[in-house]
Amino acid sequence: MEQFLQQWFYHYEKGDGVDITALKPDTLTSWQQLLSQAKQGQLESWKKTPPGRLGLILLMGPIAHLLDDDTALTLQTTARELCVSGVERGFDTQLEPIQRRCFYDPLFYSSKADDKALLLRLLQGMQSQLASDSKPAWSAWYKQAAITLQ
Repeated sequence: MEQFLQQWFYHYEKGDGVDITALKPDTLTSWQQLLSQAKQGQLESWKKTPPGRLGLILLMGPIAHLLDDDTALTLQTTARELCVSGVERGFDTQLEPIQRRCFYDPLFYSSKADDKALLLRLLQGMQSQLASDSKPAWSAWYKQAAITLQ
């Protein structure tokens, strides 16, 4: 799990996303194997910790989309459920700001108004906790999330 998260955030580039063309074949193979394990329920123990839950959210959200998995839409629903239940447990508050942004991605991409409202509340809270050099990126994401709520 830790190696996977390190790989993801190495490529994530401070909130700009992961470019699949920049990934090495062995990274893609590793991520495909992890996604397969997650789909088969072999990574259930990851749910128990904030980083593990983040790993599952990443696998079932952006990784499934990057790898063009045929169950990506179904997995996005699972990622959303992991996110919401993780927020209810306070798991998100135990992560670094950039990790929290990824943790909240399922809310951003959700079509549910309640999810968008929750995301805005979470982002508002984040703004007060960030160092000033991080605030512009979060502010831009907050504005983008607020637009999609309208």
